[in-house]
Amino acid sequence: MTKISLTPIIDVVFILLIFFMLASNFNKVGELSMEISKESTKASDDDIKIIKLQVRQDQTVISDGKIYDDKDVVPMLQLAMKESKNHSIILTAKENVTYQRYLNLMGYLKKNKINNISIGIIKSEDKK
Repeated sequence: MTKISLTPIIDVVFILLIFFMLASNFNKVGELSMEISKESTKASDDDIKIIKLQVRQDQTVISDGKIYDDKDVVPMLQLAMKESKNHSIILTAKENVTYQRYLNLMGYLKKNKINNISIGIIKSEDKK
């Protein structure tokens, strides 16, 4: 009894597959042409209030040059959020702040229903 080897058949199928993939024409079917308005729909800076917080290791936060304790940050943020419906809070950190301190503050703000928190990265200058 002779056994049929599938190896040559698989080789032929792959060669045919490659041939048809290279020979086929990939037309863009169902593409719609849309005219985009030249007017910008980007929100202006007045629409979004950006609150920058600089985290420090000694359980304080700096915002607009003022130093706040962690317990005073939530009322300050709630007051700032009442002034503007759209807000974004950006957390940056001093050089010696640990990740645990950073994450503890983020968790504390989330627990007090302060949302839309972003992580800010300060670009360090290369020392030569």
